Amino acid sequence: MSGVLLSGYYGFDNLGDEAVLAATVAALRRQRPGLEIRVLSASPDATSRAYGVTGVPRAEARAVVRALRASDLFLSGGGSLFQDATSWRSPWYYLGVLAAARLWCRRTAVYAQGFEPARHTSVREGIRGVLNGVDLVTVRDAASAQVLAQAGVRRPRTVVSADPSFLLDPDPTPAVERERARWGSGALFGLAVRPWGDGRVLDTVAAAARDAGGRLGARWVLLPMQRPRDVEAADAVAARLDGATVVRGPFGPREMLALAGGLDLLVGMRLHALIFAAAQGVPIVPVAYDRKVAALAQELGDEAPLPVEGLDARALAARIDAAAADRPARRDRLRRVAAALRERAALSPALAVELLS
Repeated sequence: MSGVLLSGYYGFDNLGDEAVLAATVAALRRQRPGLEIRVLSASPDATSRAYGVTGVPRAEARAVVRALRASDLFLSGGGSLFQDATSWRSPWYYLGVLAAARLWCRRTAVYAQGFEPARHTSVREGIRGVLNGVDLVTVRDAASAQVLAQAGVRRPRTVVSADPSFLLDPDPTPAVERERARWGSGALFGLAVRPWGDGRVLDTVAAAARDAGGRLGARWVLLPMQRPRDVEAADAVAARLDGATVVRGPFGPREMLALAGGLDLLVGMRLHALIFAAAQGVPIVPVAYDRKVAALAQELGDEAPLPVEGLDARALAARIDAAAADRPARRDRLRRVAAALRERAALSPALAVELLS
């Protein structure tokens, strides 16, 4: 057995994708101790050090081909790799690597990915053509399974799993404890923002947070999920909030998971910040910048999130008020749902390792 090659948005300092990678590597090794794992990464040396894997430069064609030829199993995922909302070229990179894996790897799988309807007909056709030839497809939510069915992906059967980061355990390192001590005591609300448009959305989020936080006697902790781009957005929002703290880090995914677990609620414009909180029973108030946020809310049994388009400060503040008022019941429900999603998330590595038999 030569091992497994993983492909995803790895090595870009995005804590959500790094959480997916960390959870995937750990789960595969629990299933098959000693398994050799290679990862296509934008920062192969850093990926190697962080996860004890062999990092492969994802943009070097010869290195990618060598890794494909040396691997028995290729896993494409997680994340939302085949979407063309942010870039028309991006899905073609991942589809191209997956198509090459079908030639050179013994088995191939789409692993716990999220899907949304592609905007371009050529991308939809590419997804249908490539995915119908792999050995396994698992997706992170029921909405993604529906998208694939509508796209004409029929073989193999699509298995609804869950985001791999639900398998991740928090790591309260000394650095986490020091960061947590900076926050002080009292009600602590988290805020995970990202750059968006001309800044008016961030102004709206800041206004809602200032209103609700002042009324509820809470202080805000801002959690940048992708460095450095989220830090500037976090600083801009924090400047409008009395006593707000920006987490400087850098922290790894397990550490950020531990920090999120110490909050009383979290308002999020980042999918994995919302997952980090919900996985530990911390009530969430999502702002839907993408269909995947609505899909998460559906998986959690929450009401449909407020969309980023036309976001209203009073409506968002009202959502924060409601989440704060109902914290005990929401915590209990989220813990139950998160436990079920953790069980579902374990399906992807178990089924993937079966392909090596």
